[in-house]
Amino acid sequence: MEGTGMTRRGMSVLATVVVAAGLVLCGCTAPSSTGSTASPGSAAGARDDTQSLSPKDAVTKVMADPKALPVLATSKGTIETGTGAGTSAVIAQVLEVRSEANSTLVVWRLKSATGGSVDTASFQLAYPPLMDTRLLGVVDPATKTTFRPYTYVPANGDGRDLDCACSTLPQSVDGSGQVLYALVPSLPKSVQKVEITIPGFATTKGISVERARA
Repeated sequence: MEGTGMTRRGMSVLATVVVAAGLVLCGCTAPSSTGSTASPGSAAGARDDTQSLSPKDAVTKVMADPKALPVLATSKGTIETGTGAGTSAVIAQVLEVRSEANSTLVVWRLKSATGGSVDTASFQLAYPPLMDTRLLGVVDPATKTTFRPYTYVPANGDGRDLDCACSTLPQSVDGSGQVLYALVPSLPKSVQKVEITIPGFATTKGISVERARA
């Protein structure tokens, strides 16, 4: 699949689902090099039948729009696989950064650098034993503030923030790649361009932020 879009209504629904399912949003940002942190926004949105789904199922539903997205930036990197298969050469393509009142959606594609299938299941973008992408960062270059994906405590969990409003790394990718997402706090209106950081990849810079029309 070469690209996937998400409607503004879908973003609001997803933000609502994360709150409804997790009850508490936490740990969704990380300190920048200057010590500043981003403040998580309140996640609220229109009610929808998607709220009855788990966050991951809700994401699947709201990202089902087949609209192709252009590649905004490309970064080469490597993934140290958690399966013991070694290191895989991969490419990250940023497809969309869309900021709304309550959240910012990052859509990106992970693909093989060689064109063949490579293993990508890894702890590299999270913390063991998690294999999601919670360490992706959206950086405001002016303030050096880094925005991280929302994490939350599942309603029936053990009190730890084991779920993330972000994709889990696929077991493998090929030359066509797989589209992934991350939902981070809303960006200040002054932020027009951002940098995207992904562990193991070169930082992509100058990525324009899309915003809803008034």
